[in-house]
Amino acid sequence: MKSGINKILIYVLIAMASIIAFCTITAIISGKAKFRKIARHKDPQSVSQIKNGQALEQFKELGTLRALTKPEEDSSTGVNLVVTTWFAFEKTDSAFTEELSHKKTALKTLILNYFASHTYKELLSLGEKNVKQDLLELINTNLEMGKIESIYFDDYLFLD
Repeated sequence: MKSGINKILIYVLIAMASIIAFCTITAIISGKAKFRKIARHKDPQSVSQIKNGQALEQFKELGTLRALTKPEEDSSTGVNLVVTTWFAFEKTDSAFTEELSHKKTALKTLILNYFASHTYKELLSLGEKNVKQDLLELINTNLEMGKIESIYFDDYLFLD
């Protein structure tokens, strides 16, 4: 009796694998499956990789943020975005680092609101460089004890 059940399960497994393979191949051939890879240059992983002659510090406490872009007119939902940001700034007193740590939640909110106010197409047309510049200006207007020199993305992935 066990061998009969095993044969049935094997046939069911083969049938399921065949259906999945057939649907995948059909979607690829018909053009319904979309594979998008956005080419981007790789940002440095830390300030030690930045060669500009300045003494810099880094702030990586924001972690990975999952944002939702503004919906397109023809869509009811936005596109998910995974972004991991970090900042480079001039070595100053520890008060600026403390301010960044203290305002961590506010900085996350600023970044998430920025992406929520732009559609997927707008972000693509702006380009990563302009997005970073906009975020840099937005963040620096909310800081009092110093300014961020530059912003970097470890991850900048659209999940559509």
